[in-house]
Amino acid sequence: MKKKKPNIKISNKIYSRAKKIIPAGSQTFSKGVTQFVEGFAPKYLHRGKGSYVWDVDQNKYLDYVMGCQPIILGYADPDVNKAVINQLELGSTFSLMNKLEIDVTEMLIDKIPCAEAARFGKNGADVNTIAVRVARSVTGRDHIAYCGYHGWHDWYIANTDLNRGIPKFNQKLAHSFTYNDLDSLEKIFKKNHNKVACVIMEPLTILEPACYCSKKCKKNGNKNFCKNNFLSEVKKMAHRYGAILIFDEIISGFRFSLGGAQELTNVTPDLATFAKAISNAIPLSAIVGKKEYMSSLSNTFFSFTYGGDCIGLAAAKACIPKLEREDVAGHLDTVGKYLKHGFNELAKNHGLQEFVECIGYPCRSIISFNGKKKYNDLEIKSYFQQELIRRGILWAAYHALSWSHKKKDIKKTLTAYDEVMGLFKYIVDNNLNLRNKIEGIPVKPVFRKVADFNSYTRKNNKS
Repeated sequence: MKKKKPNIKISNKIYSRAKKIIPAGSQTFSKGVTQFVEGFAPKYLHRGKGSYVWDVDQNKYLDYVMGCQPIILGYADPDVNKAVINQLELGSTFSLMNKLEIDVTEMLIDKIPCAEAARFGKNGADVNTIAVRVARSVTGRDHIAYCGYHGWHDWYIANTDLNRGIPKFNQKLAHSFTYNDLDSLEKIFKKNHNKVACVIMEPLTILEPACYCSKKCKKNGNKNFCKNNFLSEVKKMAHRYGAILIFDEIISGFRFSLGGAQELTNVTPDLATFAKAISNAIPLSAIVGKKEYMSSLSNTFFSFTYGGDCIGLAAAKACIPKLEREDVAGHLDTVGKYLKHGFNELAKNHGLQEFVECIGYPCRSIISFNGKKKYNDLEIKSYFQQELIRRGILWAAYHALSWSHKKKDIKKTLTAYDEVMGLFKYIVDNNLNLRNKIEGIPVKPVFRKVADFNSYTRKNNKS
């Protein structure tokens, strides 16, 4: 018996109002209708608890999007909620500074290897912007080498196809390099001699940093990473060319390890940025780093009304100790390995390993799709998303696991994956039109000017 399509009548009714008054219909592209099968998927969520959410039509879903990844403890975590409510009773934003600024800074210094000082923002783009400004201020240079996604500011978005309204000179100042390819980074330094202020990069996303030993080595770094890994070589190269190394740990911070990817890989950057998991999705971000660079913030402008807002700081003060107390990073690794291994075994059992694969680190794995020139990758993603939603799982091709995701949730997810793979295998074996099986509008990419990650990660992923 075919499972029913969810009733989304109220979702659609609300969206009909939004389209008239909200440009693009959503505040965040990745939460909007282009990222979920329009006409089938819910559009508005009403509440969440633990690893589950309920939409405005009261459909219940096991969530793997988790607010675009900041919800590391779970929705409505009681300890974080209590801290926030208590602070609200005292006040949220004051006319003078608040002691929470020092309390949370001291926590960050204690946990994060590069942290000798900290300043706070409200989202990742805030602190990535000021990190680059600090690097430019300290070095007197303008150019940037980057790897990964870093936010909506001009220097990054200038080189995407959503760059309307951004002055063209930004494209000449920001240069993308490829993860695990030192030559691609050195070309930037050589082409822009004495002009590159910083290297800003996501230290861990999908790929494991490659070994750069001259001979085969025993992985003698922290947590089995080679000591001479790609990140350590990037650091050496950046310093050799007089640039500052910035780790964008907006996603990796607290999720991969309590001290971030820098603790896990044993590579300490000059500056680092954190957000998302720092406060279990109560808005807060931080730039941390060595005092010699952070001290420039005394005369490099970074100031706004909500910079010292106490709600996010109170949430972080409750969240960070709980992450340590409950060994949340360890839990994510355990359940993540179970999910990743289970998915790939199912794909093998169904004979679909050429089409779908779970890749990346267990704490935040990603499903890679390859249509093999037979199917459109995004249509495969759309079909999987549709059928998972039908089975009560909210999913956007990645698993943003939280402390609230328990083994029973993973078992439920693997059962759903097993069923969906069976349906997709039938489509493949019978050479059916996949588009006709999608009961709405397929998902679209946020950026169209992007690298072909699927083929690269399938070939090189070692995690």
